[in-house]
Amino acid sequence: MTEDSSSQIERFAHQIVCLRNISKLFSESRKEVDEVLDTLVHLLPEGWQYPSNTCVRIILGDRTIQSFNFQEANWKQSAEIWTHDTKIGFLEIYYLEEKPEAQEGPFLSDERIIIDTVAAELGGYLERKDIERIMRQQYRELELYASLLRHDLKNDVGVIIGNVEITKMTIADRDEVIDELLSSTEAVCERMMNLLNAVGRASRVTESDLVPMVEKIASLAEEVSFGLKVTVTVDEQVRGVQIAGSKLLPLVFDNLLRNAATHAGTSPKVQINMTREGNFVSIIVADDGPGVAEEVRDRLFHKGVSTRGGGLGLYLSKAILNTLGGSIELVDSEEGAGATFRILLPTVL
Repeated sequence: MTEDSSSQIERFAHQIVCLRNISKLFSESRKEVDEVLDTLVHLLPEGWQYPSNTCVRIILGDRTIQSFNFQEANWKQSAEIWTHDTKIGFLEIYYLEEKPEAQEGPFLSDERIIIDTVAAELGGYLERKDIERIMRQQYRELELYASLLRHDLKNDVGVIIGNVEITKMTIADRDEVIDELLSSTEAVCERMMNLLNAVGRASRVTESDLVPMVEKIASLAEEVSFGLKVTVTVDEQVRGVQIAGSKLLPLVFDNLLRNAATHAGTSPKVQINMTREGNFVSIIVADDGPGVAEEVRDRLFHKGVSTRGGGLGLYLSKAILNTLGGSIELVDSEEGAGATFRILLPTVL
């Protein structure tokens, strides 16, 4: 092996190690951007022929990040840095001493490839960090808005509950219709409070017993919706089975029962059957309404589509179940025979 070929292999090895370390640096999401940039300017010289005589500078608008030995010199390589289709700065490599002529002044063609590649990767990294910053800000604003909204809604619901209690105490000769209206209003308020609590801050995930939860939701749905009758049938193998807890899971069943109450006629009937299928619980929810329109069946769980052409209920239900490792599907049925959904939820082993 000649000395030239040996030197070339050694240089390639240094370049590979250099690029690998830079790639790892850009993937370390917990590091602050300034720390990443400072590390980068001291990693880069190892990818050039003469690392001990190489210095690096990154210019980003009015910010400058440079290696400890940096000084401007006559021998320079430069590459543009772009983010969001906008040029935001430059990556510059300098040789501090004059070196033999190569393909680009004293620089090699593979060094041009490296600087262009790193500049492009740096632009991508800075773009991702900018998007992360915007998302964090939007999340904080959303959390603040949600907190204020929950506070105001809980206060309003509390006023409604208080008014219902006052009505009960002040109107002694209430008829059956008024009593049903007041009971329905209380049930709606309870469901609203459950929803507000569910969309509050995340809590520690625990195991939960599915059957009591479904039975409670069914009972509450009957109180809220006049004429709705929900029958829950549970296989003995399902009782006591634990599933991963979720504050949002009740919304799935609440949404299905709400849809049935709204669209399945004046006296809708819903049958819920719960059985065990290996490591899953199967829940069949079937109503006796007109069923799901043929034109929306293929898009039923898409955003903006529902059993009657519009909404987020089934889209969100599927998203909630997916996070738990479960699923939901529309079961084929004859036209006019009602809507039947099959939910699968994994058990906790």
